[in-house]
Amino acid sequence: MPKVKRPRIKGPDYDDDFDEAPRGRPVAARDIPYSVAWFRDRAATYALGTIICGAAMLALAAWMGGSLGAFGNRFGNGVDVISRSAGLSIKQINVVGLDPLVEEKARQVAGVHIGGNILTADPYTIKQRVEKLEAVSGVKVHRFWPNQITIIADPREPIALWQGEGDDWRVIDQRGRTFAEVDPQQYLHLPRLVGPDAAASAATLVTAMAEYPDLAARMETAYRVGGRRWDVKFRAGANVALPEDVKLVEALGALNMMQARTRVLDLPVTRIDARHPERFALRPTPGAPTVPPAGGA
Repeated sequence: MPKVKRPRIKGPDYDDDFDEAPRGRPVAARDIPYSVAWFRDRAATYALGTIICGAAMLALAAWMGGSLGAFGNRFGNGVDVISRSAGLSIKQINVVGLDPLVEEKARQVAGVHIGGNILTADPYTIKQRVEKLEAVSGVKVHRFWPNQITIIADPREPIALWQGEGDDWRVIDQRGRTFAEVDPQQYLHLPRLVGPDAAASAATLVTAMAEYPDLAARMETAYRVGGRRWDVKFRAGANVALPEDVKLVEALGALNMMQARTRVLDLPVTRIDARHPERFALRPTPGAPTVPPAGGA
């Protein structure tokens, strides 16, 4: 049987050399660029999904009593159950660096407990809570996956008595912070620091002085000068003008060696200028024999 040849229907006439249809012709879907169509479809899909999810949450909240807060609590409880089943519950809480009494207080204020969700145990929040303890200095918190929290804290140590602009003496720690609930009368054996900004630099002086036990034992009062150096009054001795903090250790070393050799702090002088790196200048006590300049080490 011979094949029937279908007639070909001729479309509208326009020039195929042009990319756009004739003026007045409606644009077909195939004429829209693919990237534009893809973005339009995805935007519509996400918008519709957001509306549906929002409506579902409102409906669920209304079903549970009309409270989104109740929904949040139930959702959080569900996350906790899932986390525990996945092995992400807290099984170990370590507190390092504190004595037993302070350690127990740190555990209480940390706000985490065995069996809790480690996903919600925020290290920064825990750090802020523990740092509020009076007996704690610096705090670091590490979250070790999947089930361990470690709190590393430094105990506050009284290092000096500090007198600022007022007349009251206060006990300060290694970071220059004052103790709110400590009686200064119980720490009269500590060195005394005077000056509005003396507390901030206390650790530098006390730590450097501790390297030389003989000087540390005789140190009585240190006066902060210009926010950059110290004048130190030694017991049964002279006032010693020390250089800026960057040269403090070197100057104390020279003073310690000179004290061992010549007992310079026992000489009848009122002031020793130790700011020069090689020679100390001595101011004799009025009426005392002239004291020659002391050579540095």
